[in-house]
Amino acid sequence: MNKKAIYNFVKKINNTKTLKNLADTINSELLPLTGAAASWISIINRNNNQVEIRKILSTEKFKQDKYLQKEVKNIRQTLTDFYNNFGLDDIYEHISYMSNKNIILKPIIFRNNILGYIGLISDDKNFNKNNISNIDLLMEYINAKIEIITMYDEKKRNAREKTEFLASVSHEFKTPLNAIIGFCDLLSEKIDDSENIKYLDNIYKNSVYLMSLIKTILEYARSDSQPLTIKRERIRTKQVINEILQDFSEMRKEKNITFNYTLSDIIINADIIRFKQLVYNLISNALKFSKENSKVSIVTYVNRKKEFVFEIRDKGDGISKKDITKIFNFFTQVNRNELKRQQGSGVGLALCRKILQAHGGEIYVKSKLHQGSSFWFTIPLK
Repeated sequence: MNKKAIYNFVKKINNTKTLKNLADTINSELLPLTGAAASWISIINRNNNQVEIRKILSTEKFKQDKYLQKEVKNIRQTLTDFYNNFGLDDIYEHISYMSNKNIILKPIIFRNNILGYIGLISDDKNFNKNNISNIDLLMEYINAKIEIITMYDEKKRNAREKTEFLASVSHEFKTPLNAIIGFCDLLSEKIDDSENIKYLDNIYKNSVYLMSLIKTILEYARSDSQPLTIKRERIRTKQVINEILQDFSEMRKEKNITFNYTLSDIIINADIIRFKQLVYNLISNALKFSKENSKVSIVTYVNRKKEFVFEIRDKGDGISKKDITKIFNFFTQVNRNELKRQQGSGVGLALCRKILQAHGGEIYVKSKLHQGSSFWFTIPLK
């Protein structure tokens, strides 16, 4: 077995993504590399100690040799029994004992445990002696690849569990919040004292904010666990954006922020609910991070690529260069040391990107810390 053969073997197992795919690749590659009559692999499930993967690949010579077939059958049955009844040291010792002359058996070591083994058999009595050193070398690569595949699977499973947890907790929060908002409405009809009305209004506003935050997290949980679906319809963007701007009149007055906007009357085919989400989120962020007595500018137009463009600029806190690449990641907040006064879930912009990608568009940003930001997104007209 030369260096080129070893290199090709490593290259092929590196391209595998699952343990089953890895098992198939190992068998198909080890047969021609070693000249074995049969190659097989056994991998157990660490949770229930049962054999999960049982793969064998054989040559015509093996299929015609009853003695070799019987040997392989006995080995596989013996080691399966060992998984269920013996400890790590005993299994390792037994595998080593059975590996001799025309048989090579190598344990698959995973985090100081035996995950299974690889077997090779030949009618050549010098088979073990001629190939064992190369197989030892290849086992290092195989064990490393199994670690990588398992880590990737664990990461996916943890992400799925995190999403399910978020969805579950968010649903639990919605019930008491709905009650709080409902009782605020009832109390507002019975309280005449202006001071108490102010406190009640504060409770109501914060409850509504928290409810919108929970809805955003639920939206993330759904979009992360399944593809984002959109329902396209004709949208007059100028009309929709004007309606959204009215929702921010109170927020704008509180900080004395001037709105400058030039909206072209452009018709696009997009999901109306998702489109409103995009515009609302970007305007909300611009106002939230803008300084008092500043200005927010909005412009819409069609670019050279025949894409609808929505652009919003503010003179607010801005984003540092090192944080620009992070802002579209879920649950990422930036400038937290410099801007203690701001709040946010770290979900909005990440969700915006997912919505735009579902439309075939994209979102962009330019910003400098303490000098303001410019966000814009595109949606193809066709």
